[in-house]
Amino acid sequence: MKVRLKSGTLNYLDQGNGPAVLLIHAFPLNHTMWQPQVAVLASRFRVIAPDIRGFGESLPPAPWTIEEMCDELAEFLDKLNVKTCALAGVSMGGYIGLPFYLKYPDRVRQIILANTRARADNDAEKAARTEMIAALEQQGAGILPDRMLPRLLKPNPSPEVVHLVRGIMANVSASAAIYAVMAMRDRPDSTSLLHRVKSPALVVAGEHDVITNINECRSIAEAIPGAQFALISNAGHLSNLENPDEFNRALMGFLL
Repeated sequence: MKVRLKSGTLNYLDQGNGPAVLLIHAFPLNHTMWQPQVAVLASRFRVIAPDIRGFGESLPPAPWTIEEMCDELAEFLDKLNVKTCALAGVSMGGYIGLPFYLKYPDRVRQIILANTRARADNDAEKAARTEMIAALEQQGAGILPDRMLPRLLKPNPSPEVVHLVRGIMANVSASAAIYAVMAMRDRPDSTSLLHRVKSPALVVAGEHDVITNINECRSIAEAIPGAQFALISNAGHLSNLENPDEFNRALMGFLL
């Protein structure tokens, strides 16, 4: 489905009936990464999964900041007449989801932050993102699978998951990737604001995640009053894809 926003056309999945659940995808993927969750959630909820600007079929690619993306998602929910939602974000989805909550707390009933950080990038991480931008400018988005798959997935990942993730990445434009990397590199630090999260919260970590380690995720859960923590075994950074059964149990157990 598609809707016109100020920034262009936003593509999204809208399936099921009940309280709304907004799913925000990781970089450099699109809403189809949530496929293992959609059928399970749609039996009890209205599942809404957008393609972030420039990804999937959301066009055109254009620069954005985290705050601008929060405002864009608020505009998107207004267009769908969704007043409140549960919000789940993996990785980049969490970079957007937490600031969205902090700016629009009345719109989020529950929040799920999976394989993500509250802090800003450190100097080394910012330098790595700047190098990634230069590589994308020079070589195009074709560099993404080989560069990212080893870090996104657990050691010896499932061939099916590798095929799925590689296929999604194959359709990413260099410009969309560059704008997203810029937004992530320049995102604000929200660590000192975690105590302001008053909605029920679930923080998810992957056992073999080399991007956001378990302790970093656990520290987010400890800083949010009353938050739950779930460790997904046998999974890397994309824990919802690598161990969907365990991820779905944690997700549904929290939402219901």
